[in-house]
Amino acid sequence: IMMRKCHLNTCPVGVATQDPVLRKRFKGTPEHVINFFFYVAEEVRALLAEMGYTHLDQIIGDTELLEKR
Repeated sequence: IMMRKCHLNTCPVGVATQDPVLRKRFKGTPEHVINFFFYVAEEVRALLAEMGYTHLDQIIGDTELLEKR
């Protein structure tokens, strides 16, 4: 689910909230969340390396990397 509400503490699946009622909805474990973000970071690092970069801040503002759909 992609609600784009994590910063509001109202995550409907309980991943990004401190509300005990909402947290009960999350069926995973903290390790699942840790692993997810670890693999997202690994994928980002691989994509950056393919483009010849080593840090995300190297591509911030580089609009030439954007593709129009």
